[in-house]
Amino acid sequence: MRTNASELRRLLAAKGCTFENHTGGSGHLTVRRGDRVSQIPMHGGRKELGTGLVNRILKPLDLK
Repeated sequence: MRTNASELRRLLAAKGCTFENHTGGSGHLTVRRGDRVSQIPMHGGRKELGTGLVNRILKPLDLK
């Protein structure tokens, strides 16, 4: 599943995830789904994320 960070954020929001911005300009979002946590790199909303990275974001959230 190849997607960009903005599309992935919309998909996760539809699945009930919440998001927290990091301070300090790290360019990442913390994603929470219940007690599960993952992070999304937001290094440009249109930049494609590879399949492996998307899977590593989804797996800790129990969405894979």
